[in-house]
Amino acid sequence: MRIRIFDLVVMAIFTAIIFVVEQALSFIPNVQLTVFLFVLYTRLIGSKKTLFIVVVHTLLDNIYMGTLIWHLVIPMMMAWSLIPILLGTVFKKVQGVIGLSIFAFGFGFIYGMMFIPFQAYVWGYDMWLYFMYDLPFEFAMGISGALSVAVLYQPVYYYMNYEISNYQLLDTKRYVS
Repeated sequence: MRIRIFDLVVMAIFTAIIFVVEQALSFIPNVQLTVFLFVLYTRLIGSKKTLFIVVVHTLLDNIYMGTLIWHLVIPMMMAWSLIPILLGTVFKKVQGVIGLSIFAFGFGFIYGMMFIPFQAYVWGYDMWLYFMYDLPFEFAMGISGALSVAVLYQPVYYYMNYEISNYQLLDTKRYVS
């Protein structure tokens, strides 16, 4: 994978967008556009570059929030990394809004479940009980992700795809799937 200066600028802008949007919506528990943006970025620039954005975003988010501790950073990094990894491999052929919305809904539960073993180990929680208490928040994140992908993915993807191909700012063969 060859990274040009322009690629780095695009990844930096995408990272800034995802960071600002997540912080702007942080007052509402588990309601965010992060899933939508990672899905969009994976489809626009590919899974490897989106994986880089995931790493930078997770570190920045935890530094900013003052939660740079291993039992939060590791599961968060693992969970967010699943979006570009899964969309670049197992769900590579899923391109439609409905399929991506179902993926985003399921990811809300996967994201929450990634934290369970770490929190159980650190705090001594019963894993099943933790899961049961966390279920409403996982459901809220699943609904939030699914709705944001269902409503925003198609218009934003087509607009960005149009801009990319119209102005040829990016090598469309490498970026647009």
